[in-house]
Amino acid sequence: ALQMSSGSCNCNGRSQECYFDPELYRSTGHGGHCLGCLENTDGPNCERCRENFYRVGSEEGCLPCNCNPVGSLSTQCDSYGRCSCKPGVMGDKCDRCQPGFHSLSEAGCR
Repeated sequence: ALQMSSGSCNCNGRSQECYFDPELYRSTGHGGHCLGCLENTDGPNCERCRENFYRVGSEEGCLPCNCNPVGSLSTQCDSYGRCSCKPGVMGDKCDRCQPGFHSLSEAGCR
């Protein structure tokens, strides 16, 4: 891989290191692919959150979703940090049963 100087990296301030990516250059017109993105970011320009992380504001780093593995359909949350819950489960992290439901399990709440 060809190393590039930090001046040619567009990493949104989250990395000083990138390499020349010919595929990225063909598709976007710039080929600097960032390495080691900070603040839990990912992508060629450290422009998005890593899997299972979300961002509150565009300038902020990314925060962990922390979805409850038992009550959530997925470990990925939306841009507000809310997880997708199984049937009968509630809460931003899907960690408690809805009123009238009980027994949080892999199947949701009953």
